[in-house]
Amino acid sequence: MNLSEFKEGVFIRWKIVKANTMYSLQESVAYTANNWGSLASTFIFMVTFLIFVTAIYGNVKSIAGYSYSEMLVFVFIAQVNYYLTWGFSLPNVVKLGRGVKTGELDMYLTKPIPHLWFVTFRKIDLALLFSNAFPSLIPLIYLLIKNYNLQIGFGNFILGVTMIIFGQIFLHCFQFILLLGAFWSGEARGFELLAYQLGNYNEPIPFEGYPANFRNWGFVILPVIFHTALTASYLLGKTANLSLFLLVLGATIIAMLVKNFVWKLALRQYSSASS
Repeated sequence: MNLSEFKEGVFIRWKIVKANTMYSLQESVAYTANNWGSLASTFIFMVTFLIFVTAIYGNVKSIAGYSYSEMLVFVFIAQVNYYLTWGFSLPNVVKLGRGVKTGELDMYLTKPIPHLWFVTFRKIDLALLFSNAFPSLIPLIYLLIKNYNLQIGFGNFILGVTMIIFGQIFLHCFQFILLLGAFWSGEARGFELLAYQLGNYNEPIPFEGYPANFRNWGFVILPVIFHTALTASYLLGKTANLSLFLLVLGATIIAMLVKNFVWKLALRQYSSASS
């Protein structure tokens, strides 16, 4: 591939992301009542969950070595990951599954575009992030400011942000690969539910709260350990083991390679089933 082809490929991918983002935004704001209902649901969940956490810490000083302030940081990371996943990964997984079932995918496969890139970034819900995520996080941010007594170093902050990025990439690949089973079965609903449950973090557990063996390999079974629990542990300085960081980096790279490989296998299955 020469330089001009590389530039053209980058330009096409940027146009796809830009167009899909704008369309997703228009699609989301078109249903005002739905947005208000979603906001109310997430806000109520956050308030009740914070009441639950506060009540627990009224009787104990720490959970798995986490103080009340540290647990609030942990919950904040969990919620950030929750909204990032629902704003990007899961909507695209669901849309791909429905496209396989209805045959809508055929229309996109005939277009001269990078197909895997398109289905990966088909929906980017910025409306969810700005209209739902931020308002629902206000009670949590208030408690964080009121009870904040932590010292987070710059290096820990960088590690935490990097882990969130790796975690989101890993979780997306994990969910996407699970969904590709629909290319063989023809039905995606079961795979969608499995992808959601294995990436569910509504009731997160701190990294230090898991058994020692599960900490090293558990994120493959339960991805929440990767992008939420381990992220919080690095951010708060509870984990200084860089071998885990390298393990996460390697797992993320492997997940991306496996996603590309299984996608090609799924397309062959889809073509043979359609012919």
